[in-house]
Amino acid sequence: MLDYPATTLAKNKGKYYVLLTIPAELRQHFNGRKQLKKSTGTSDLTDAKRRQHNISADLYAQLDNCKPDPRDVISDLLGWIGDADEVQRMEDIGELEDLIKYHKNLEYGENEENDVAVEVVNEQAIEALKVYQEWKAGGTERTTAASGTVYLAIASKEYLETNPYSTIKTQREAEHALEQFKDFAGDIALSDVTAVMVHGFAEDVGASKSRKTIDKKIGYVRRMFDHAVRKGWVPHNVFAGIKLDKNLGAKKQSYTPFTSRELKALFAQPMEPHLRSLLSILTTTGMRLDEAALLTWEDVKEDEEQGVLYFDLTGAIVKNSGSKRRVPVHSALTWIETGKSGQMFPEFPRDRDGKTQGPASKALMLWVRRITENPTKVVHSLRGNFKDMLRDAGVSKEINDFITGHGSGDVAGAYGEGPSLKVRKEAIERLKFEYITKTV
Repeated sequence: MLDYPATTLAKNKGKYYVLLTIPAELRQHFNGRKQLKKSTGTSDLTDAKRRQHNISADLYAQLDNCKPDPRDVISDLLGWIGDADEVQRMEDIGELEDLIKYHKNLEYGENEENDVAVEVVNEQAIEALKVYQEWKAGGTERTTAASGTVYLAIASKEYLETNPYSTIKTQREAEHALEQFKDFAGDIALSDVTAVMVHGFAEDVGASKSRKTIDKKIGYVRRMFDHAVRKGWVPHNVFAGIKLDKNLGAKKQSYTPFTSRELKALFAQPMEPHLRSLLSILTTTGMRLDEAALLTWEDVKEDEEQGVLYFDLTGAIVKNSGSKRRVPVHSALTWIETGKSGQMFPEFPRDRDGKTQGPASKALMLWVRRITENPTKVVHSLRGNFKDMLRDAGVSKEINDFITGHGSGDVAGAYGEGPSLKVRKEAIERLKFEYITKTV
């Protein structure tokens, strides 16, 4: 459901009018008008303010009368789960809210490059949950932070409204963790959260997630409680000093490299040139998907002294400082050259964080799944292939790590810049990619 803007007073021809901006979504019901207005019948400001409340209620009623059925809105946001009667049936048997939360809390996987369409599902479900909650509660909230006792739901909401995280993805992960903790503990007062609950939550998450995921979720809730302490909502952070059982967490799923036959089959498919080009870079450099998909032609440079053409990732959006590196261009990539400008892969739109692994992964996984249904074989598997090939070719771990971004990087090392470009170039040229052909 929509949040209506507040009404305002404006004087026109000696009389005060109450003005209400019509939400863009409802203007079609008012012949495109952007504003409703109604006279207070007085030129006295004090009297106009006294009459404003009742007049505002009348104007809001006009908007209410033309709003769509919230059950239809929820169904559309979840990808059509039935008509209004079916949605009502799901609500009557207690399934609707759980279904919405399932979509809302659909999580990014252990490896972000294998997440396809998760963000879209999350965003639609977040909106669906708002519609559902307002539908059931009549637009009222349980308790505000200013009222004294602060509950988990309102504390989480007010914390997230401070935008504590720098990226949309991290902000959404934090929201998921806070929602999950509230579902586990109940919407209880912050002061009623105990260390036993924290350990119980960690065990609950660990039943299906890795230790790394447990620590991330606990960390997000801990930071919210830090905020609560600063705001004076609780005297201390119950998460402080807690040491979790070291044995918690499901075993993390590993990604399996492709076989030589699968690699050849992958490149033998008649895919679009830009997809073949991206796969070629991933296969011959060991780059992460987003590193390659975000390349610009300005990132292609040549070290004339060493005679090496390379991809410059030292100024790119990368996973960590160790990933800021220079990666030689393999001779199999005959189409890579300097002197061009613009995005190398403009076909993949960038999100609000400047990332593009979602669309790129979705496009490439269609071709991966045509050669293997093995769930452990994904686009990220190419990175494992590359590291294995370097190792099998006798390349040292230090050089291997510098090329793939597992080392200290070209801008983070405390003792120089690591192996020279020439050494890295010689290392990757030990690898043969006869199945990669010119693509552009």
